[in-house]
Amino acid sequence: MSVLENYFKKIRDEGHRLTKHRIAIIEILENEHLTFKEIEQRLAKRGFKNIASIYNNLEFLVQEKIVIELYVDNKKYYDLAMDNPGHNKEDHIHIVNRDTGKIFEINNNDIFNYISKNKSLQDYNIESIKIILSVTNKK
Repeated sequence: MSVLENYFKKIRDEGHRLTKHRIAIIEILENEHLTFKEIEQRLAKRGFKNIASIYNNLEFLVQEKIVIELYVDNKKYYDLAMDNPGHNKEDHIHIVNRDTGKIFEINNNDIFNYISKNKSLQDYNIESIKIILSVTNKK
């Protein structure tokens, strides 16, 4: 089963409707980090132009933990969360390349284990770890 099919299956398995809007949003976000405006523009090219419907479906996908919100420089991006090869829905590292504007991900369990075992956090239940690195190309 493809990664996208896993997303579609999760929606159906939870008893929700797998609408054309939801399918299109998931397809658009595959391997991309996009702002609402970018999602809106790409959906418009596919014939989906109702902004309220786009917003409502995106919020549904966030609520269902299929999509996550990522804040970079006070700008909100959306990213697929489930079965993403670079991370799971709660713990991952985003790298923002300032030279190209691209956002990519890495997953390093050593970093997450180090943080979660830190003595200063022993009295807390860690709900999620989200790290954003800002980088530029070496000259």
